[in-house]
Amino acid sequence: MKKILLATDLAANSDRAMERALKIAKEQKAKLQIIHIAPPYTGPKTKKQGLNLQKDIEGLIQSYLDNYKDAADVKTTITVKQGGEAFFQILESAYADKADLIVMGMHGKEKFRDLFIGTTIERVIRKGITPVLMVRDKPTDGYQSIVSAIDFAPASRTAMRMAMDIAPMADFYAVHVYSLPVYDSDTFMYIHTQEVTEASQKKMLNAFLKTERSYFAKTHHGDEKKLSGTLVEGAVDYKLRSEVKRLKADLITIGVHGQPTLIPKLGGTAAGILSKPPCDVLVALE
Repeated sequence: MKKILLATDLAANSDRAMERALKIAKEQKAKLQIIHIAPPYTGPKTKKQGLNLQKDIEGLIQSYLDNYKDAADVKTTITVKQGGEAFFQILESAYADKADLIVMGMHGKEKFRDLFIGTTIERVIRKGITPVLMVRDKPTDGYQSIVSAIDFAPASRTAMRMAMDIAPMADFYAVHVYSLPVYDSDTFMYIHTQEVTEASQKKMLNAFLKTERSYFAKTHHGDEKKLSGTLVEGAVDYKLRSEVKRLKADLITIGVHGQPTLIPKLGGTAAGILSKPPCDVLVALE
């Protein structure tokens, strides 16, 4: 990872995303670009007023960096833009700077799904192609326990691999949630289907784990990755949250499906987790 883009609105708790971005940038020896999209200046239309606002915001961000221990070890740049759609400005900067990761904090109103849809972070995820890390909690250390939601599609694999690069020392738990067809009266058929489906899903999960352990070794100097797999039947959102709680995970990774040119929509699982995140969330697009 070479470049990270932190998009901050300077609201309450925005320091959590900044601290996490600085920690990752330091560990990865990556450059960190910090961007803030300010509302358009509505006072007297003079160039000086606009420049003063920009300098004030840059100074505010720099003052935080000056007081944060990890900032001294990270090469940072600060960009303040005024006006325009925030999500577009963020994506434009990520594309221009060839960012490997976008880091953003969550807003208070993102606690509910109907209010999450249409927010800046939702649009950045839905309309962009760069992986996005949404930070919920104040970091105290690097990520220790990571749950990866796996459906065997490329996006979920990409998300987990990104997390492995960010936190190579963490414990990883690949969780695959599957469902069974409902039979009202035929108990034998249900049991038979359950056995066949579980055996098939377990075979796929074991093959997935073998591939990812091998990939980690090849990309991390032969190191072995502590990666275990869990197969769970039931409602995806509920089961994933249960696993996050059980494993005391501080990060969950999710893959989003769709083609960027067609503007993919967030599926039920991704939107549900993002609207009320149980911990930090890393989202990657296939």
